[in-house]
Amino acid sequence: MNGNVRYASSSRLKKGEKTVWEFLVGHKSDGTVLTIDPTGLTKHSVVFGATGSGKTVLCKAIIEEAAVQGVPVLAIDPKGDIGCLAIRSLDFRFRPFSDVEAKLLGRTPEEYATGLATEYRNKYAEEGHGDEDLEGFVKRTEVRIYTPRSSSGFPVSMSPRLAPPRDFVKMMAEEPSLALDLLELKASNILRLAGYGEESKVQHALITKILEEAWRSGHELTLETLIQEVSAPSFDKLGMLELDEAIGTRDRSELARRLNVLVTDAGAKAWFIGETPDFDKWFRKSQGRTPICVVDLRGIPSEIAKQVFVEYLLQELFYWLTRQEGTQALQYLLYFDEVHGYCPPVREPPSKKILMHLIHVSRAYGLGIIMATQNPSDVDYKVISNANFRFIGNLSTRQDIERVRTGLSLGSDAFQTISTLRTRQFYHQVFDQGESSIITPRWLMSYHRGPLEAKEVKMLTAGLPAPKTSVRALPLLVPEEALVREAEKKRIKRGFLGGTEERYLFQNTVYLPYLEFSYRYSAKKGLVSKQMVIQEGRSAVLALKEVDLGFQPELLELTSQVSEEELDPRSVVVGVDSTELLNQRLTELKGLLYDHDEKLETLAKQSEGNGEDDVTRKSLKEHMEYVAKQRSFRWKLFSDGLKLPSKIDLDTFEFLEGNLFYIPYYIIKLSRDRESRYLVWNRVGKEDETIADELMKNRKFRDLLETRRAAKLRSELVPTSNALQR
Repeated sequence: MNGNVRYASSSRLKKGEKTVWEFLVGHKSDGTVLTIDPTGLTKHSVVFGATGSGKTVLCKAIIEEAAVQGVPVLAIDPKGDIGCLAIRSLDFRFRPFSDVEAKLLGRTPEEYATGLATEYRNKYAEEGHGDEDLEGFVKRTEVRIYTPRSSSGFPVSMSPRLAPPRDFVKMMAEEPSLALDLLELKASNILRLAGYGEESKVQHALITKILEEAWRSGHELTLETLIQEVSAPSFDKLGMLELDEAIGTRDRSELARRLNVLVTDAGAKAWFIGETPDFDKWFRKSQGRTPICVVDLRGIPSEIAKQVFVEYLLQELFYWLTRQEGTQALQYLLYFDEVHGYCPPVREPPSKKILMHLIHVSRAYGLGIIMATQNPSDVDYKVISNANFRFIGNLSTRQDIERVRTGLSLGSDAFQTISTLRTRQFYHQVFDQGESSIITPRWLMSYHRGPLEAKEVKMLTAGLPAPKTSVRALPLLVPEEALVREAEKKRIKRGFLGGTEERYLFQNTVYLPYLEFSYRYSAKKGLVSKQMVIQEGRSAVLALKEVDLGFQPELLELTSQVSEEELDPRSVVVGVDSTELLNQRLTELKGLLYDHDEKLETLAKQSEGNGEDDVTRKSLKEHMEYVAKQRSFRWKLFSDGLKLPSKIDLDTFEFLEGNLFYIPYYIIKLSRDRESRYLVWNRVGKEDETIADELMKNRKFRDLLETRRAAKLRSELVPTSNALQR
């Protein structure tokens, strides 16, 4: 881990015959560098130091190193110190963010920025860095600042996602302790949001039972359906007792009432502004840039609320980790600044249980955890003792030094060493190797200063694109070369536009969007009962047609093959469907059905008013039968696709949410003179005449495809044009 010469950031070091990448953290008092094997970080780290000790600089140095080497970072930032990682520049000029300090020092902004750039450049060079290190950090990383209960950065919602974990039934059979952990943590978080504490064991048991029943059946709950299940559970027993004996109607009603506040109260709704944490998005590299996700907690009004949010955030991280492949190599880094208060030695705040759980299990998923605090005496000793890397800086009190010495099982001479540390000096220990030294953190590549102001967070966030929506796509199972051959055969054999005289206008694979969505509707239970029951369901839609929805529920059978892919945006026909468009089409369907109903009512009145005129009445009757048949056809297309009962209240039908996934088609357009036609093959190499017909008949769909094709042609021509100019 140590070297005899200075290495640039993330230097390539030799260990026997194996080449590894190591993180440059700082240098020792003898001038040699301190590097860290990133795999060792999965055994976790603690950093202690009073305000001004250089603790945050040291932690930022590790974060910078990790991000440059492609390790995504989640940083929990209670004080707003970490967001400055987003302020970086190839020439170390940090205006306008340095203007705040310039004003405090009574210097002009430009003069101060120039001096700052010179200082950073010189210090950076002294550390042994090269330009490629700085360029790697500036160009290959991206800092995103997330702000719960605030719109200054990317807002984060705390809406609990109640979807079943992947392969939950299998997990219950093979890894029951993990499955039960997931249930227990999710139930605790829901009850915490509703204002319940750890003492609410019966309510906890009820929520756990509801979640387990739903997850075993693969059913995704929402807060609304959870409230309904609490009010009227679908099971009769809780454990060995009848339901009413285990938890009475009054307690269930109170629980339902508190949960209902989460979806009705304005103050509670403030927690649900923004997107829920989605680590598939947060940790995905966008255009080759590794993400550093900083969660700034300053918008949360109270300490207990911050603890509840941290509990929720870490739970979402844990759920996400359980869906990843196991590994002990460093894949992700969690940094928790000022961890005291979130994991105290005696109390049990909401955040403590999940944090301790992550500390114990995260190594198996390649997650390294770094925890920093200026108050070691306020942190549970189990956190301290579980860390393999220990960095102890200048501490304020004898009590803190003694707490660290005892918790880390340091020798008797450690007290004297720690008490004499200067600013930016740290006593460093690697527990499993028995190594220790005094080190100084390396110079940062980002601008280091105090907490960002809200307007500065807005400025940094405004320069970034919105978080990229994950694309789920099915693979093309037939090589494109085979489809090209099929297209040529078809062109020659069935060329009704003139056989071989037909020419290709374009031919390529296009990913057409499908929508997997959840919906809700009300239905009468039985023929007599007036009780309205809410039912949930899922289906899929090929949203191509102008009016009807064209549901194809068999597409659900393909979703197990869907994978996360970075699709070429030029191959994706966007705008064809979305939840909004589905709602528009549902409105169109309702309008059509209502028009049919009005026509039937009008025709019925006309028939009644025509007395003995049999010819007119017969004509009206035939017309009514035709209208009724048309209405039935429209309704059947809609209801059969969703497997709806025949009697539902269409006015209460609503789409709740939709998730796009894409299916590839090989599409060619042939033409001769002014005539044209399309040939289409699906992902398994079978000709799809439905899509081909749709392209001919549906102008909206055709225009979308043609526009996408034109954009692709322009992008292909630009490099050629530039080359000619050169």
